[in-house]
Amino acid sequence: MEEAPDERPAPSPYQPARRADTKVTRRFGGRWGWIALGTAGVVLLVVFGAGRLSNATSPEPAVQSAVPRNPNPGIDGVVAASAPTSQFRVGDCLRGFSGPLEPATIVLCTASHDAQLIGLATLDDTPYPGDARTETKSEAACRAIELEATVALKGNWSYQFSRPSSGTWAAGDRTVACFLSLDEGTVDASLLPAADGPEAAAG
Repeated sequence: MEEAPDERPAPSPYQPARRADTKVTRRFGGRWGWIALGTAGVVLLVVFGAGRLSNATSPEPAVQSAVPRNPNPGIDGVVAASAPTSQFRVGDCLRGFSGPLEPATIVLCTASHDAQLIGLATLDDTPYPGDARTETKSEAACRAIELEATVALKGNWSYQFSRPSSGTWAAGDRTVACFLSLDEGTVDASLLPAADGPEAAAG
């Protein structure tokens, strides 16, 4: 008997964070976009990815214990090791990032890191618009966040995000968490303009 093809979606690059209860990501096949960064007309070529939630295929993540944030990080710049996503703050730079629902180590943005929580967006308070529409709105909200061009040009970045599922929407969730992650390597600066970045990730 012929085996059914593997229909699991491939992971997508440059994505934002998630608070929802499932994690299935898919790639937008061959979809490339140019983002204008700053006022100097600098452009960054990135791949836009999107997170897709499916209560039928993914289990709810286990509750994770809180990890203390170090107000005075040492030379390694570590603020909180293996912190759960619930502890991430906008502007936090992350080391060992593997996905918007997975724990990561929060570090000072001057320390080497491979991802950053670049912002949170709130979707319109309407009846649930469906998975596809919610995904489209979430992606657009993350792409609209202003970035620091000099840092954004250091490597190939992918969007990752978390968005409400139909279940969390019914409970009042309208939040989209937006992340950018490097395809490879690390940087030691914030992707956000100085006024928007964390005063100190330990704060």
